[in-house]
Amino acid sequence: MDTWLAHIRRRLLLRWWRFKRWWRSPWSSPLELRRSLRILRNTGSAHPFCDLLRLLWPLPWWFPCHLPDSPRFLRANPKLVETRYVSIYELKLMPLWRWRDTPQRSLYRLYECFVAGDGTLVGYETEYFWKHREPTHWQPHLLKDPGEHGDPERRAVMAALIEDLVASFNWRMALGLRRRAPLVERASDGTPAAFTPYHCPAWVRTVSRLQDTLLISELDPDDEDVPDDDPWKRRNIICGIRGDLRTV
Repeated sequence: MDTWLAHIRRRLLLRWWRFKRWWRSPWSSPLELRRSLRILRNTGSAHPFCDLLRLLWPLPWWFPCHLPDSPRFLRANPKLVETRYVSIYELKLMPLWRWRDTPQRSLYRLYECFVAGDGTLVGYETEYFWKHREPTHWQPHLLKDPGEHGDPERRAVMAALIEDLVASFNWRMALGLRRRAPLVERASDGTPAAFTPYHCPAWVRTVSRLQDTLLISELDPDDEDVPDDDPWKRRNIICGIRGDLRTV
């Protein structure tokens, strides 16, 4: 009798342990629904179950993409961007959120954080774009023209930012980094491994120079001699802080 009871007890404990692992493990399913529900609760969602159901609703699949604010407005209100993306780190941990996100939305977030001077978010958004699980669709040359819509400064900043984003991607490639692939070692003489460089969308080159100078960030005294082919100088934009795009 004792042996039979011990056997039943072990089976019950095993089932309980499997249930707890199934419930708690964030990797129990590709959608990670339980983990996503916890994230929604932790980010202050008033109705986490409803928000999770909205993420599951397939029509329309992609999140809506709205034009961001003007660069002058963002420069004058940098705290607005910080408040707007206070939970962005947690949201990107949810597979459903990542799958429904789009490269254009990522560009607009990058633009807002860049203009507002939030270097931490700029580096994080750049890495998010670079490491996205669908690199075939997340290509810089596929980014769409936002159009002027009465704000040529916004379009000019985005064009220059895309040029810097592409340069940062090619910089990573020269280091041997690859998207969704192992590191490629340099040759014995230090020559970088061959790679196909990224390039900008065609519309970027058509963005004309602004009539009035636009200040994004002050130039460092050591960097005042900016070459004429600089993507920001060509468009009459002063932008000194750009290193946050190059993080590894």
